[in-house]
Amino acid sequence: MSIGEVKAALAEAHRMLDQGKITIEGIGAALEETAGLALATLHDSRRAEAESARQALAEAVREVESTLRTVNAATENISAYAKELG
Repeated sequence: MSIGEVKAALAEAHRMLDQGKITIEGIGAALEETAGLALATLHDSRRAEAESARQALAEAVREVESTLRTVNAATENISAYAKELG
């Protein structure tokens, strides 16, 4: 694989990560809206199922945030590597 081909592959990977990030951000926004409604509904509930639901929602939000951090790190690494190639 030539340097030019590596650069082209890196550019494509960067583009795909950007698209993925937009999708994940949309999922995060929908999750926040849904979680807000669910948490409002569960507000006064002390049932075990309600607590499980709260924990599941919090974990889902953490996973979206973690995924976005990973995508951002990958994008930064691609950019840094591409810059090193010149």
